[in-house]
Amino acid sequence: MDLRRLDHFLTVVDCGSFGSAAKKLEMTQSGLTKSIQTLEESVGIPLFIRHARGVEPTKFGRSLAQHAKLIRSQAENALEEIKALKEGHDGTLEIGIAPTWMMGDYLSRIVADIVKNRPGLNLRIYSHVSSRALFETLLEGGLDIIIGTEQSGGEHPNCEFTQLIEDVHGMIVRKNHPLLKKRKLSVNDFDQYGWIMREEQTFYRQRFDALYFEANKPTPQPAIETNSIPLTIATVANTDYVGAARRADIDALGRDDIVMLKEPYRWMRNVSIMRRRDEPLSGAGKEFIQTLVENLPIA
Repeated sequence: MDLRRLDHFLTVVDCGSFGSAAKKLEMTQSGLTKSIQTLEESVGIPLFIRHARGVEPTKFGRSLAQHAKLIRSQAENALEEIKALKEGHDGTLEIGIAPTWMMGDYLSRIVADIVKNRPGLNLRIYSHVSSRALFETLLEGGLDIIIGTEQSGGEHPNCEFTQLIEDVHGMIVRKNHPLLKKRKLSVNDFDQYGWIMREEQTFYRQRFDALYFEANKPTPQPAIETNSIPLTIATVANTDYVGAARRADIDALGRDDIVMLKEPYRWMRNVSIMRRRDEPLSGAGKEFIQTLVENLPIA
């Protein structure tokens, strides 16, 4: 498949029209149209729906766009690596890490050692509150490795998982909260206090929805929605709201005024290293993963 035509295709997807895409690509609109038509002929399916306002990808086009972004990213990475090797460098390694893993000395020591041993390496480390967002960026080719809460239940056709540790997650309340006086909690007991909860489609929100679904009760609207872990924990500590968090995040923030509810209101999830399946990894990437696994801190 012609990489140039894939680039044309992705530009049209991003711009939403052939005219705007042609200007961005600095080519004629007829030339761009011919390029897309050739691509559609090669895959044997229509990639765009034409309408008065422009174009939008068909379901086949959306599928191709997802793979095309990864192909383009891999091609760019290959060129960068070849250039780096030619110039005597170790290339670039891009890592995404969930916030808690950025804390403490464990990760910083590993990173420092790798950079010391590979002075030509361009190491880029990004943090995001959402492991899910990092995972999506990984699959699109925007990162080489991510470390965070395991996604897709540890099974995905385009991803390899290396488990590091298990994390405890659960519903949380402040110390001395009235709910803690009850011997056995039910969903009805939460109603009078309200919730501070993560946004839709996240793990905690899914657990929140399941809690009410299993009790055959309508899911209430959270009083506060936020993707901020520190804000969630601090708000729970200072109000009667109920929230959700990881034990590791509570410990990392040094909070002793937070109580995690007992089962069935707590769960275990893996923290894993995730990388794209069957894709060659640089020497620095292999060293990073090996060192991470071999030097796990003892709980």
